[in-house]
Amino acid sequence: MTKYRKALLAAALGYTLFSTSCNVPKHAQSKKLQQLPAAFPNGFDTSENIGRIKREQFFRDPHLQLLIQDVLKSNPDIHIAMQRIRSNAAQFKMTQAAFLPSLSINANSSATKFGKYTMEGVGNYDTNLSGNIDEDQKVATDPTPNYWLGLGTTWELDIWGKLRKMKEAARARYLASEQGMKLVQSMLTAQTTMLYYELVALDNESKIVAENIALQERAVAIVEAQKAGGRATELAVQQFKAQLYNTQSSAYNIAQKRTEVINKLNTLAGRYEGDIVRADKLNILEHFDQSVQVGLPIQILENRPDVLAAQSELKAAKADVGAARAAFFPSLNIAGYAAFNAFNGNLLFSAGSLGYQLFGGVMAPIFQKRQIRTQYNVANASQEQAFFQYQKTVLNAYQEVSNSISAIENTQKSFLLKEKETKALAQGVEISNDLYVTGYASYLEIVAAQKSKLEAELELVILEQNKIFRLVDLYQALGGGWQ
Repeated sequence: MTKYRKALLAAALGYTLFSTSCNVPKHAQSKKLQQLPAAFPNGFDTSENIGRIKREQFFRDPHLQLLIQDVLKSNPDIHIAMQRIRSNAAQFKMTQAAFLPSLSINANSSATKFGKYTMEGVGNYDTNLSGNIDEDQKVATDPTPNYWLGLGTTWELDIWGKLRKMKEAARARYLASEQGMKLVQSMLTAQTTMLYYELVALDNESKIVAENIALQERAVAIVEAQKAGGRATELAVQQFKAQLYNTQSSAYNIAQKRTEVINKLNTLAGRYEGDIVRADKLNILEHFDQSVQVGLPIQILENRPDVLAAQSELKAAKADVGAARAAFFPSLNIAGYAAFNAFNGNLLFSAGSLGYQLFGGVMAPIFQKRQIRTQYNVANASQEQAFFQYQKTVLNAYQEVSNSISAIENTQKSFLLKEKETKALAQGVEISNDLYVTGYASYLEIVAAQKSKLEAELELVILEQNKIFRLVDLYQALGGGWQ
């Protein structure tokens, strides 16, 4: 009979394993990332990479270095990213603990009044009349008390790797949150730097406008004197004054922009107000390492935090699919308890009240209202999304580097031409003044020359600012700014 039961149990277990394994979906084939080009277009270098340079070495302006430190210390986004890391770390530790058996303590007591015509009521009445028990074994019946104090344990054996896959997913998400922190640092570094040099550029624009206002005020004084002497008309006076008013108006616009940039920098630094100590002028040669080295495209897979974060999210999604697939297989659980149990509180801690139990069981899913398969399909779709998100992140990273390389070259060429234009217009203003005094040029030519010179000088400052911006863009695109 015993052999028959064992055979029947083995057959039932075998049938359960066979029936569930037939419904288990096959492993999905992993997609391959689209191959990156061997080199960047117009790349300056194929070995080193400025994205690996530390902030303190790349940004040489000491005022900027201190400002970046303040931002990375107090910015709210930094603290949000830190809490995200803590949350994912706690999730990872929780999945590690899933491999261990659980242990719980349970203490309870109850009092039950059993009816006269119930199995328990008749049984207790009969027990008390038996001559095979002593006084301590007699059951109180009005009501019947019950006391329990013991330890219980359960343990799921990770035969199919479900818990291991859940641990892999949690670890990958923890690593992704760490890369997310680096990404926030990189973005804040670039944003702070650009705002800082925008502020320096506005200072320089303000100086240029102030110088032009002084020149135009002298021009107004001269033309008014000429009008008094009969050599100029009231129309000429009004034209010079209109130009002066326009330039004075632009000075207030620059002042407003400067206030807004200062406020943006203070917001980044997590404060309401404060002065921004800064350099006197834009000087890319003094403030930056001019060796533009971009390295190889494959290096963005190693350097950029957003690429590494997307890669970790893809690993987590793959692990989720593995855990969802393992849910189709039977689970093996071991459980047990050891406890003091008695119907007399005075006898609860006696040796005769101690009992224990150890048991194991196999549970296989047969009909789960499509929950397991739906969870698998959801995990599989999430894995597909994670793959395409990873591919999109890599593609965007490559294009950002490519665009930054081109922008650096074209901005430099435009800056050199704008320098020549500014010098030519400055000479033109001097020539027009001389010609006007001698009567060979009209006042309109002077106004036009002065206006063109002012616009060119302001555009030159913006181009100098853009040269810095494009270099910072490249530094960030190559993964720099968080080190």
